Amino acid sequence: MALARAGFPDAQIGLIVGTAAVVQIPAALLAGVAIDRLGGLRLFFTGAGAYTAGALILLVSGIERDTAIGGLLATRALQGVGIALVIPAALSLVPLLVARQRQGFGLAFLGSAHNLTMGVLPPLSLAILAASSMRGVAVFVLGAIGLAAVLAAGIRRGLRPETPPTIGAAASGSTSRRFGLAYSAAWTSPLALTVLFAAHWGVIVAYLPQRAEAAGADIGLFFAADAFAIFASRVPTGWLADRVPTRWLLLVGVAITLGSLALLLPQPSTALLVVAGVATGIGGGFIVSPLLLEFARRSGPADRGSAFALFSVAFAAALSLGSIGGAPIVALGGFEAAMAAGMAALAGAGLLTMLDRSLRTARREAHHEALVGPAVDSPGMVELPPN
Repeated sequence: MALARAGFPDAQIGLIVGTAAVVQIPAALLAGVAIDRLGGLRLFFTGAGAYTAGALILLVSGIERDTAIGGLLATRALQGVGIALVIPAALSLVPLLVARQRQGFGLAFLGSAHNLTMGVLPPLSLAILAASSMRGVAVFVLGAIGLAAVLAAGIRRGLRPETPPTIGAAASGSTSRRFGLAYSAAWTSPLALTVLFAAHWGVIVAYLPQRAEAAGADIGLFFAADAFAIFASRVPTGWLADRVPTRWLLLVGVAITLGSLALLLPQPSTALLVVAGVATGIGGGFIVSPLLLEFARRSGPADRGSAFALFSVAFAAALSLGSIGGAPIVALGGFEAAMAAGMAALAGAGLLTMLDRSLRTARREAHHEALVGPAVDSPGMVELPPN
């Protein structure tokens, strides 16, 4: 919005905004290597530093018509590096802070913070932009980053080594490294499920807003409803992920999401978009929380950074597949055809879930102990309250 108000053409706006996603994929791969070697906390601070540098560029330059595009591209690149580092780094810290039996809840709790950010920060930053300028937004961001760094420094003493490691090489028997990035065959199924599940979201982000605007519907309420629904569902689904086989949670999430996408096929209205947004958020909660726990269980301290980094890459790749890959489908058959393709990918995720035997375990701890022995948690780990 700031670029449009400053008079930048659409082509340049697309280039500037899209730079972050392009940079995020290779940066996430490098982040996985670095987290494995240096630890999640160091990489969290490095990502915070990238965010800080990007905000400082905006603070100095602002966004005016004569603002150099090179500086804006650098800002978005730094923001892409920031999210590529911060998200997997933060996720990799959860098993070092939370008892193993409650990792699903812990990962979901952390994920809910991310979802809350996605729901609250866009309207808040737009309000700051309207009241001041992009420099005002940059000052706010710098304050948020500084507070995050202070809070992150406070957890350093709470980190404890994992004993024993969770499902990693013991689960697959074939963990390997290439260019420093670890890969385990045990991650293949969760990665494929991530791509198949998230592809529809690329279609929604790229093509639903203009369809809704043409029909006079409020697309903002759809995204707000989705963000707050997934925020509300993350902790309950994380609690369930510690107790219910992943297979059943994924199948419930796929069914709910398919139903919500069906609501987007008719002519959109604001009421229909709100209902669909709530349903996509709930469905996403049932899928993302158990998938994150699968990555945590199938990795150990030496390769968890790679596992979560590859999850981030898979999600970004799925969004690109839905948006860029959906372009020719939209050109030939319209939005409905592209959405049908996204629904087919989601159905493929359901089929893979039913075929994958590793997702059928009746109890997580039995599955874990069969691979790596009985649980022995570090005495310094945090026990989350009963929930």
